[in-house]
Amino acid sequence: MEVFDRIHLDVMDYDVKGRGLGKVDGAVVFLDGGEIGDKVEVEILKKKKNFYEGKIIGYDKKSSRRVKNPCPYDRCNGCAFLSLERQSELAWKRERVASAVARIGGIDTKVEEVITGGDVFGYRNHMQFHVKGGKLCLYGKEGELIPIRRCLMQWERGNEILTALQGEKWLADIQTVGIRTTRGGEVMVILVGKKDMSDRLLHDAVAFAVEEKVDSLYYSKNKNPRFHYGKTFEHLYGKETIEETLGQFRYGVGAGNFFQINPYGAEAITREVTKNLIGAETVVELYSGIGTITLAASRMAGQVIGNEISEISVDYARQTAENNGVTNVRYIAGPAEKMLPKIAEEETIDGLIVDPPRAGLDPVVVDTLLESKPKQILYVSCNPSTLARDLGRLVAAYDIEKIQPIDMFPHTASVETVVNLKIK
Repeated sequence: MEVFDRIHLDVMDYDVKGRGLGKVDGAVVFLDGGEIGDKVEVEILKKKKNFYEGKIIGYDKKSSRRVKNPCPYDRCNGCAFLSLERQSELAWKRERVASAVARIGGIDTKVEEVITGGDVFGYRNHMQFHVKGGKLCLYGKEGELIPIRRCLMQWERGNEILTALQGEKWLADIQTVGIRTTRGGEVMVILVGKKDMSDRLLHDAVAFAVEEKVDSLYYSKNKNPRFHYGKTFEHLYGKETIEETLGQFRYGVGAGNFFQINPYGAEAITREVTKNLIGAETVVELYSGIGTITLAASRMAGQVIGNEISEISVDYARQTAENNGVTNVRYIAGPAEKMLPKIAEEETIDGLIVDPPRAGLDPVVVDTLLESKPKQILYVSCNPSTLARDLGRLVAAYDIEKIQPIDMFPHTASVETVVNLKIK
């Protein structure tokens, strides 16, 4: 089979990006837009060593799971499952977790039905748009830039600013625009360019912010195409931070702060963690980020220790705890694989919360857990494969009480999982 060949195949599954997956003569073919149950005609676009990539050029039969795509930007590459009925999406996400736990972890256990946090549309409070010809764009399925006037996943206040920005002549020297919003209706605009900001651009940008009632305006100089923003942010107008609330805690969100894109989903994860957290004197959270779970756990423990590698995030978490009057938490900066052994030497850890990046737990962290044996581990994961790998080791000393998938990013292939483990 060669590039530009046309073939017929059945879509049998999705990959981790949400692309349709089929096979021809034992060879795997990935294609955008395919739904399980589709019988399609495909043109081969790329030939790799172990797989092919193709595009659908016709349907022999459409899947019964298909629904009408509500998005007018069908070529946008942001969402994978807008043409898939909602229950089928949730069922696939549950199966993705269950399959990984069984196949990679070698564990036969129940996986709960997926729960959701908030609406399935309009859940994103932060988006970045590329600027081309004065128009704000998102990437398409083939790498092209598509002008976007409204995104179904963005909060409505963000869409109002997105629409107002389209076609503004002063965007000529801007390469990226970030829009951050809060549930209270505040909005922050972050302009990104390769050069220092000119007086003319400053004048026009501030005039726009005043007219459109933008609460906070920033500029970031960035020459590295790998990143949306530069390392520094220049405050131009309005407030330095906008305010968001998660649970009972208030957070000031700045231009460079990490903050959960879907606060409703973040609250769902936090609820799942705290409702399963047994009463404990000392709780430790590894990979604690800006401290959202740490603060929530503070209500259920004598003391909570948060560990995060980023000094910036640790400083932010400390300030947030102080602003909220929380006095029984402390934060330690440094890599988890180095900090956990030190903490375990100094403290008797009753409960441990981990929320690692996609790579999962460092082997040293797992070794330390198996040696120190906290009574309970609550594992928050964004990657079923590395979660399953780590569970495969932890079950030597722990029983899995519950595996709860959470759909934090509807219409994408992503799925979060909270696992409750208790010492045997």
